[in-house]
Amino acid sequence: MGRLPMRLREEARQLYLTGEILSIAEIARRLKVKAHTVGQWRKEEEWDALRVRIERHAAEQLVEKLASERVTLNTQHFKLWNTIVSQLFGLLSQPSLSRDDIRQLDRAAAILDKAQKGQRLARGLSLDGQTEEQIRAEAAAETRHLIDTFIAVVKNEVPDEPVRDRIARRLLESLPLEDAHDNEP
Repeated sequence: MGRLPMRLREEARQLYLTGEILSIAEIARRLKVKAHTVGQWRKEEEWDALRVRIERHAAEQLVEKLASERVTLNTQHFKLWNTIVSQLFGLLSQPSLSRDDIRQLDRAAAILDKAQKGQRLARGLSLDGQTEEQIRAEAAAETRHLIDTFIAVVKNEVPDEPVRDRIARRLLESLPLEDAHDNEP
């Protein structure tokens, strides 16, 4: 195989995997090769499985990053509350507590509580710590797993390739738009 076809094949793979171009026909038009050739490359190199692995890896990295940010934020909040509790112990060890001391501690705790909630909300965290992105990533991973399982069963049970492709295409078309264009066969 010469340099030109290998370069075209690599470029076609990259276009497919990045989702920059959504269909095999569009990739073929852009690279000025036959759609059948691009389709053959896709099948030989299992681009669909590669795309799924890439998407899973990206989702896992996102979840890991979000979890790390949540732990850092929780650590900061724990340290701040620890300071408030230390001040409370200091006040309790005094022979007498003044109303002013109690009010000052109460204000500090209220300010810290509001600041903590504000920081969590500003970062997209719920008050229990789970993010919207985490919920979406988990749901997308579950959906992708179900689709992968279904397509694997169809590949094993339906001997007619055009029928398998139509089933896969219809399944992917039934997904919400944000998922459908990312996973087009």
